[in-house]
Amino acid sequence: MRTPYLRGAALVIMLALAAGCGRKVDESAPLAFVPADTPYVFANIEPVPEAALANWRAQMQGAWPLLVETMDHALAELSTKPESAAAAKVMAAILDEVRNRNTPESWQQAGFDPKAHAAIYGVDLMPVMRLELSDPEAFRATLARIEQKAGQALAISRIGEQEVRSFGDDKMSGMLAIEGRHLVIAFAPGGADEASKRRLLGLDLPAQRFDARALADFNKQLGYLPYGSGWIDTRRIVALAASMKPDQAGEPLDATCRQEFDALAAKAPRFGFGYRKLDGDGMTMHARLDLDPATAKSLLALAPSLPGSASPDALLDFAIALPVLRARDLIVAQYDALAKEPFRCALLASANTGVAETKAKLSQTIPPPFSDFSGVRMTLSHLAWPSGDATARPDVAGTLLIGSNNPSFMTSLAQLSVPALQDLKLAADGKPVAIPPNALPGMPANLDLNVALGTKVLGIALGKDQLAALSTAVTAAPVASTTLLEMNMRGEIYATFADAIDHFGAALPEETRKQLETQRKLYAMYAQWFQHIDARVSLAPEGIELSEGVVFRHP
Repeated sequence: MRTPYLRGAALVIMLALAAGCGRKVDESAPLAFVPADTPYVFANIEPVPEAALANWRAQMQGAWPLLVETMDHALAELSTKPESAAAAKVMAAILDEVRNRNTPESWQQAGFDPKAHAAIYGVDLMPVMRLELSDPEAFRATLARIEQKAGQALAISRIGEQEVRSFGDDKMSGMLAIEGRHLVIAFAPGGADEASKRRLLGLDLPAQRFDARALADFNKQLGYLPYGSGWIDTRRIVALAASMKPDQAGEPLDATCRQEFDALAAKAPRFGFGYRKLDGDGMTMHARLDLDPATAKSLLALAPSLPGSASPDALLDFAIALPVLRARDLIVAQYDALAKEPFRCALLASANTGVAETKAKLSQTIPPPFSDFSGVRMTLSHLAWPSGDATARPDVAGTLLIGSNNPSFMTSLAQLSVPALQDLKLAADGKPVAIPPNALPGMPANLDLNVALGTKVLGIALGKDQLAALSTAVTAAPVASTTLLEMNMRGEIYATFADAIDHFGAALPEETRKQLETQRKLYAMYAQWFQHIDARVSLAPEGIELSEGVVFRHP
C-alpha cells in the first residue's frame, strides 16, 4: 500500500501551505505573483486548523527518525555508484542538515514556517514555487551550511539587483532566489533570455494577475476547504505546448493541428483537487476530472454495479466494476465517431489507423464468461501470521464475490475443468456448499472453503464464520450505481503488513532485512495513526471523481 506515502507528501505540502489571510489576498502574498493565464495552480488562502497541525506535529515527531533512516538507506545505495558521487555528497549534506528537525520550532530555526503562504503555479508551462519564509537570513545560513558540507556551491549570478542561484544543465535550468521574505524556485528552458527569467522569478509582475477570488469561487463550487486547493487547465497546457513544439518540418503547428489538439483537451478540460475535510480527527481529499457533457453522459450510461455491499468494518474491502460489454460498446462508439471525422492533423494521422485496427479487434465477439462480468469484490475479514514458522499458513478469513449476468455458466466451466468439482450441487439459492479438499492443488485438508451461487453473483468464502455473509452477498441483487471502484480498510491492516515482514524476514538476506525493518516500523506506526481509510472512484454528471478519506486514531 502506497497511500501513506501520498498522505506523507500531502502532509509536507500542507505544512508548507498553511497560512492565514483575509478575504482579499495581500499584494505581497505568493498568489499576487501568479499570472491570470497560469495553466495550473495550487495554493492556500486560509490557515490550516490548529487541531490538524497539532496532529501532524505529533505524527511527524514519531515518523521523522524512520523517514531519515529510509533516506540513509537510499544514500548508502547512491554512494555505491561512481557516477552519482556528486549527488550523493549533496544528499548527505541535506540529510545532515534535516536529520534532527522533527519539530516546527527546529524548522523555524532553518528559516521555514509551518504557517507560510505558498503557491505552486505555471508561467506558461514552466513551474514556479513561491513560499514565505519565517526568517530569510536563517534560510541563507541553512543553504550555506549545506553547500559547505557538500563541498560545492550553487552558481550565483544577478538578474538586475536580484541575486539568483542556478542549477541544472543546458536543456533545463533551475533558479533559486530569496526575494524579501519569499523563497522562489523556478525552472527555465535552456537558452531562456533575461526577460523570461524575470517573469519566472516574479521580478516583472504579470500584466494580468491571478484573482484569488477565482480560487475561492472554485473552492465553493467543489465544496473544498481553503487550506490548499487548485487545478490543472488541460486546454491551456495543450495550447501552450502546441504553440511551442514544431512539427517534423520544423514549422509551428498549423491551425488544423491546434484546433484538433484543443478538441481533444476539451473532452477533459480541467483536473481539480482539494480538501473537503481537514481537522484533528481526519481528512478527506477529493479530485475531479471534468469532462465535456457528452462524454460524461456516455460514461454514466455504463451504469456500473458492484457485487455485494461495502464492509466498512472489514480489515480490507475492495471492489471494482467491470461492465465489459457496455465499456466495449462505449469505446466502439467513440471510434465510430472518429471514423466519420478522422484527424486531419499530420501528427495525429497515425491515430486514425490505430483506431481502425483496435475497433476491428473490439468488434469481435467477447466470449462468456468474460462478456458476462459486472464486477468483483474481495473482503478480508481477518488475517494473522503465526509466529516462529515461516512456512506455516496464516489464519485468514474473507470472501470473494464475482458479479456476472450468468454465474451458473462460470460454475459449469469450473466443473468441466476440475473433476473434483463435478459432484458439487449448486443452486442459485445462496446456500453455501463446501469445496472438497482435493479440488485445488496443494489445498490443505482443513481449509474451510465454501462456494455459493446467486442469480447475479458467484461467491467463495474462506472460514466458517463467513458463511452467513456469503449467503447474504450472493442473493442480494447488484444495483446500478455511479461507483467504479471503492476500498475500505481498517488501520490494523498495516499491523498485518508489519507482521508479514516479521514472518518472512528470517528467510531474507541480512541487508534486505535491515531495509525492511525500517518499513516494518513504519507500518506499525501507520497502524497506530489510522483508524479507518476509504477511497472511491465514481462517475458524476460533471466527470470522474476521486476521493480518499482518513480517520485518525487518538490515544
